[in-house]
Amino acid sequence: MRTLLTTFALLACGAALSQSPPGWQLILKPFKGTYSVYGGGLGDPYAPKAGDRHMAFSVEGRVAKEMFEAMGPDLKGVCGAEDGGRIRQRAEVSCSFHVKDGYHCNFGFDLTSGKSIGGSIC
Repeated sequence: MRTLLTTFALLACGAALSQSPPGWQLILKPFKGTYSVYGGGLGDPYAPKAGDRHMAFSVEGRVAKEMFEAMGPDLKGVCGAEDGGRIRQRAEVSCSFHVKDGYHCNFGFDLTSGKSIGGSIC
């Protein structure tokens, strides 16, 4: 029985490893961004307190470009899409590209529940 379990575990590991492209490695990369901790909502924030604490993140540059490109397609007729701006959104993650400002992405978390929330408002 133990041999059977060991064999199964080795096969499962081999199958998982075979799913990755050759030469690909999981590498953590630095990125540039900002964050804010607040209570309430982004439209009417106040000082965070117990049971009401949220965090909004904004990232830019290469990480935002990678996120933007992975999301596609652009949204049409939405706030921020004027003057050549491009907006993409999936669930609570919103990314934009503007020729003048480059790539930016926003997302957030409700720190009390751990749920994903929006990280920006228009």
